[in-house]
Amino acid sequence: MIVIAVIGILAAIATASYQVQVRKSHLTMIHQELSQFRLPYQVLMNEGAGVTDFSPRGLNMPAQTKYCQFSVTAPLAGSTTANAIICRIQNLPYLQAQTLSLDYLTDGMWQCQASAGIKATYLPQACR
Repeated sequence: MIVIAVIGILAAIATASYQVQVRKSHLTMIHQELSQFRLPYQVLMNEGAGVTDFSPRGLNMPAQTKYCQFSVTAPLAGSTTANAIICRIQNLPYLQAQTLSLDYLTDGMWQCQASAGIKATYLPQACR
């Protein structure tokens, strides 16, 4: 009886740990997909003021993947562009209506932002 109880406790711990690792890997994959937009975004910005199509299509990127519905915001001249690239997370029941986004900062760097409903323990290091 004691052996069965110990096995049950170990199984519960292993299952919880497995779920955390799966969620971390999902968010890491989403962050990688989001990061693929950075270079095309900067190239389009460098093309000048005549560019008007800041969208996934305008960046020659997919509008959606298995876990993301993407949207792109045109840069604001001389200031930080919040939510320059947004992934609205889909097909992950534990992250319904959540987003992961990249802000384009005035110094040319990128900053990852997560919506409040995503636990920090699941986020990639770049988004904490």
